[in-house]
Amino acid sequence: MTGIVHTILVLLILIGLNEAVRKSKWIAVAFYVAVPIALTPLFIANATAPGSSVNSWFDWVKLYSVLFACVWYTGLNYTSLGNRNWAKFVAMAILAINIGEAVARDMELFFLGDQIGMFAPEQIVGGIKGNGQYQHYHLMNAVAGVLSIITLSGWNAMRVEGDRARDFVWPDLRVLWIIAYDVWNFAYIYNCVPWHAAFGFVVLSACTIPSLLIKKGTWLQARAYTLAGWMMYVMAATTFIDAPGNYVALPYNPIALYAVSGLSLLLNAWFAVLHFGRVAKKTGRQFGDAVYAE
Repeated sequence: MTGIVHTILVLLILIGLNEAVRKSKWIAVAFYVAVPIALTPLFIANATAPGSSVNSWFDWVKLYSVLFACVWYTGLNYTSLGNRNWAKFVAMAILAINIGEAVARDMELFFLGDQIGMFAPEQIVGGIKGNGQYQHYHLMNAVAGVLSIITLSGWNAMRVEGDRARDFVWPDLRVLWIIAYDVWNFAYIYNCVPWHAAFGFVVLSACTIPSLLIKKGTWLQARAYTLAGWMMYVMAATTFIDAPGNYVALPYNPIALYAVSGLSLLLNAWFAVLHFGRVAKKTGRQFGDAVYAE
């Protein structure tokens, strides 16, 4: 019961965080600049503790890359950067790099697996098991991540909207792409950090729900704001989050792993076929121009 309540609270708090920071640049600056600086000693202590689950390169790269994304998107909302195409390209590139980090981690676990000493509470996670067999769900999901990157489009059509709530809107980011991304990211978490899989689902929901129901087109900024909040929480409260009973443990077996990664690959491949079919029909389109939005 504690794990269920904890998971629901994470969802509600992250949705509330997104609403707060999109309405105030000072809250955004305080939360994504001042707070992580103040918490850095705690992050280091948790990462270097014996048996830590946040001791990989990925945890640190993910934390600070998504914090940079929050600062960049806030700058786009409140400065003249929001009118510059090169700055919009950087906004898209941040997302692509963020996906690429997870692709690299999936591939690392596919090739090295247990050899890199990646341990989950009560179980080993990795590509190569004790019998030396590769776990191809890592490879399947890595390919899905690459497809997610190459189907990004229309960053030149990004724009800032709103008055008090300053929103950075990406009209060309389709709902199907978001769904395919969510499944891919959930598959990554399930493959590599399975004890956080339920948390991963609600963290993804915390950005998808507002971007579909509160303000359409705002998925990019919502993803950065909510993911950064989650990563700071993970790095600061690792022991509490990983304690038995404080997380919802989903079934973990090869059938489920291949099913989730297979769905991830299928959805991203499906969107890629639709996307490049539409691109082929857009004559005169320049690099970065919209494929879907007018």
